[in-house]
Amino acid sequence: MPTAGNILIVEDDPETREMVTSFLATEGFHVVAAEDGLEALHLLRTVQHRAPDVPCLILLDLSMPRLGGNEFRRAQLGDPRVAGVPVAVMSGATDAEARALGLGAVATLTKPLDFDALLRIVRRYCAPSQPKRDLALDPVSGTGAARRGP
Repeated sequence: MPTAGNILIVEDDPETREMVTSFLATEGFHVVAAEDGLEALHLLRTVQHRAPDVPCLILLDLSMPRLGGNEFRRAQLGDPRVAGVPVAVMSGATDAEARALGLGAVATLTKPLDFDALLRIVRRYCAPSQPKRDLALDPVSGTGAARRGP
């Protein structure tokens, strides 16, 4: 089974962090976890120096000690090497969706987590590499149909 992608989990609750890490690992993803935003920034910058692949997705809790989700996201966006990595917010806050939108997050997962929804979001951004295909318009239906490029 090909490795799908690198995911960074930023979550201060050890049980949630371990549960998400284990779940995604069993689905074939390479997961790195941090207990707060400060550790996550360090990991992002360290990994960038060792390997060319930045994470395909960051799963970010909002409320954490030392460096919370808002501060982490601000620092991430200020670093051009990792600014483009999409973020999905994981939070139990009642205003999680509005806060995630304000951070430019691509998705919001409310706690307790729905693991089917988590997997759909992760697969959307971290699917295994597929052969390059061109999108051709089907003249009959008017819809796009993938075909192999030359």
